[in-house]
Amino acid sequence: MTLLAYLLLSGLTTGALYALIALGIVVVNKATGVINFAHGELFMFSGFFAWMLHVQMGVPYLPALLLAVAFGFMLGVLIDLTAFRPLKNSDVISLVLATIGIAFMLRGTARVLWGGKSDYLPFPPITSPEPVMIGELMVIPQQLLVLAGAIVIMLVFAAFFRLTRAGKMMQATADNAKASTLVGIRVDRIYMLSFGTGAAIAAAAAVLMAPLTLLYPDMGFSFFIKGFAAAVLGGLTSLPGAVVGGVAIGVIEALAGGYLHSSFIEVSAFIVIMFVLIARPTGLFGPSGLRRV
Repeated sequence: MTLLAYLLLSGLTTGALYALIALGIVVVNKATGVINFAHGELFMFSGFFAWMLHVQMGVPYLPALLLAVAFGFMLGVLIDLTAFRPLKNSDVISLVLATIGIAFMLRGTARVLWGGKSDYLPFPPITSPEPVMIGELMVIPQQLLVLAGAIVIMLVFAAFFRLTRAGKMMQATADNAKASTLVGIRVDRIYMLSFGTGAAIAAAAAVLMAPLTLLYPDMGFSFFIKGFAAAVLGGLTSLPGAVVGGVAIGVIEALAGGYLHSSFIEVSAFIVIMFVLIARPTGLFGPSGLRRV
């Protein structure tokens, strides 16, 4: 029972971070219809930026997180201006290739600035690394902090969409871009805001994740795959689905690694997704029907 509780806590912590990454992917895809394949590199680059602020420049953790989120937002806006907007009338393949090109550029820049493939940079823990006992359960305080931080960010994001004018315009544009244009919404600005918001969420996830792992230039792709899998599982156009999918991926990985073998951590979630998509290709929270265009 103690092992199960520990695995569930670990899975929820990791899953909350996967959910944040998936949220960023869904925000961009819902608004533009494009998967931003540079999303993982935005996650990685923002994590390194926070490390530079916190470790090299001595900025406290919370201000470093906020500055990294703002930096991530600006990177997302830059991707919109340089990769999406000039090609928005092109085919989807051209847009996808443009984001892949941005991903390689960010990865190469990170290697120049912070080291090559073999360099792994530790982010100092925010709380004591010593585990504490809650009843019979051994808990690492950093896990609780990360889980709480991820939940707060999700709530802030949900409030932004429901309560702010910009959030409502983003939802309207995602539902029908042409109709939004007719009622006076500047769709180009909403696309820019969507890219920026998605990148800012990735930045927040990176800063929360950094104390639990090591930073290296190639880390973005693996986290993008997990976030993309969570988005697909929940439904690529569903924000609640991204959260549910992320948590599900994290818990499945933790249980598979704890009860089966560590080698199942990387593949177990994808096996589940394969069976889910056979039964429901649009994901758990996606539209019930498929429409051929």
